[in-house]
Amino acid sequence: MKKLLAQGTVLCCLLALAAPAWSLAITDVGSIDTLLASTKLSDSGDTEERTWAEGVLGLDLTLTFKYDTTGSGWSPVEGYEPGVYAHSLLGAPEYFLIKTGNVTDGDVKRNWLFRNLDESSFAVIDLEAMGFKRISNVGGISHITQFDGSTKVPEPGTLILLGSGLIGLAAWGRKTIRM
Repeated sequence: MKKLLAQGTVLCCLLALAAPAWSLAITDVGSIDTLLASTKLSDSGDTEERTWAEGVLGLDLTLTFKYDTTGSGWSPVEGYEPGVYAHSLLGAPEYFLIKTGNVTDGDVKRNWLFRNLDESSFAVIDLEAMGFKRISNVGGISHITQFDGSTKVPEPGTLILLGSGLIGLAAWGRKTIRM
């Protein structure tokens, strides 16, 4: 019984230390990410998007994720003017590109390259600053493409979760072998 109580106490302590890894609210998304460039690419293929972003930044990029967002996941950010929206990102990229859906206007920009700032697990954009007249709906954003120019170091909360999981697996394996 004492052993079970000690294990429960250790688990609670580890979870308390790792809490910052999953406790961000939509108000804690950091500042608005820096818009670096915009254009209208003729093709939204991975190669063309990466080539354009590399040309803008002047460095080699690695495409880390590309995923659809059509209307889902974008939320208004409290404490900012209307038109500022945030979307959680997969990982913590240095740069991200968003693409709007099919726009029928001739020269309307559809591809937007941002530098990820502050809370790097969120994309924070200002639709009004991007020139959108109707800022009440972000359903026209079709996808996010994430890029990295270098390797990121994991945050401490994530390392604690990983370490506690590995320790648990090792203890379970040791117990299984003894039986």
